[in-house]
Amino acid sequence: MQDDIIQETSRLLGILAKQDALTIFLESIEGIDASTDTPERLGMSKKQYYTRLKQLMDAGLITKSKGKYVQTTMGKILYERCLQLVFEQVRNAKKLIMADILKDSGRFDMDEIYRLLQIKVENDSARLITDFATLINLLEEKMKDVKNQAWYATRYFNEHVISKAIELHRKDVDVRVLVDRALVEKYIAEYMGMSKKNANGHELERFKMFTDPFYPDKLDRKVVDVPFSFIILDGRYVGIELVNVNNPSKFYAGIYIENEYIASQLKGLFEALYTSASIASRNQ
Repeated sequence: MQDDIIQETSRLLGILAKQDALTIFLESIEGIDASTDTPERLGMSKKQYYTRLKQLMDAGLITKSKGKYVQTTMGKILYERCLQLVFEQVRNAKKLIMADILKDSGRFDMDEIYRLLQIKVENDSARLITDFATLINLLEEKMKDVKNQAWYATRYFNEHVISKAIELHRKDVDVRVLVDRALVEKYIAEYMGMSKKNANGHELERFKMFTDPFYPDKLDRKVVDVPFSFIILDGRYVGIELVNVNNPSKFYAGIYIENEYIASQLKGLFEALYTSASIASRNQ
C-alpha cells in the first residue's frame, strides 16, 4: 500500500481516536446546529469543542451546510463501513474473548462455539471467569437454590462444591457425580498417606464421601475420563471449565451460563459419559 495512503489513514484514525472528537463526529450524523449550546451539552469547553470541530473539518470528515455541521460523504462512508463494525465488535467483546478461549481449549468445534455465542451476555446470562475461587463461589451460591437436579463432572476436588452436592443429595435432589479417573487415583495415593498420619481429617472425610462408593452415604458417583469439568443445575444453570491444551492439569478459565439449550447439550454429554463410566472404587 502507498505510503501517502497509510499516512492519511493514520491521521484520520488519530483524530477519531480522541474521545471528544469521536463524540462530535457521532453527533454530526444527525447534524449539529451551529448556533446551539452543543459544547455544554456534550460536556466540553468551547475551546475544546471548536478545536476538535476544526480538526474534523480540516480532515474532511465534517462540513458546514445550511447552518449545521454534518458528516461529509467520506465521513458517512467511514462511519457506516468502518466505525459501525468496530462498535459492534466492542459490544461483543465478551463473546469474542469466549470464542478465542473455547477455540484454544481444543474441546469445542466451531458449531458448538457458535451456539455458545448466541447467548446474550449483556444480561449476565453468560460470564467468563478466569479466577477459580470466583467460579466456585458463584456455583456454591447457585447450588443453594437447586430444587431438582445437580449433575457434576469434575477433574478437581473442591470441598465447597462437594459439601453442597452432599447437602442436595440428602434433600432428595437428583445428584450425580462423574469423577475423573486421575482424581480417584490421586485419592487412593493420598488416602493411604493421610490415613496413616491422621492428617487433614475433615478434608479426607469429604474426599472419601465424594469418591468412595463404600462410604455409608450412597452418593451416586462414577469414574470416567472427564474431558473438562462441568456442572448442570436444574436443567438451566451451567458451569463449564475451559481447558488450556498447553497446561491441561491446571484451571485456566470457566464460563457460567444461564441457558436451557446449553444445559440440554451438556446433559447429553453427561449421560453419554455416565453410561460408559464405572462405579467408583478403591481398586480403580
